[in-house]
Amino acid sequence: MRYTLRRCTDGDRAWAYALKSEAYREVVERQFGPWNEEFQRRLFEEHWKPTLSNVVVVDREAVGLVAVEARGDCLWLREIQVASGWRGKGIGNAIIKDLIGRAHAGHQPLRLQVLKGNERAQRLYRRHGFRIIGETDTHILMESQLGPNEASESTLLPAALDARKESGPC
Repeated sequence: MRYTLRRCTDGDRAWAYALKSEAYREVVERQFGPWNEEFQRRLFEEHWKPTLSNVVVVDREAVGLVAVEARGDCLWLREIQVASGWRGKGIGNAIIKDLIGRAHAGHQPLRLQVLKGNERAQRLYRRHGFRIIGETDTHILMESQLGPNEASESTLLPAALDARKESGPC
């Protein structure tokens, strides 16, 4: 699946929150109980970092969001969300493959955390060779290991997704 990226701006805030609600409501309710709109909005506002985020665009339509940052010795996938009408069409697979290629080209692993109740995302990451490296009360921590010649075989993400440095270890 071919896609392009454009940097998020603060003008994307309302769209990004609607996408988050659509992408996470079911898994949040399954893992934590009923969706609390006030709490979810507050959580979104605390974590919203448009400088680390890119809108995923297919055929001039915003179809998702991806947020990546450089942390110490890894590339950290903060978020990947795909609009419901675009799920299952290979966009998530293409982005994950490109992120793995970018991380491995820099001789770093790609790391992420996924909600324990998000089995669909966990299956996606496992298909791409991620392994579990830890867990919290709510999340599973996963990592894509650099294998022989992997970096040279992957397509790198478009230049628009330059990971910005954030403080903190992986």
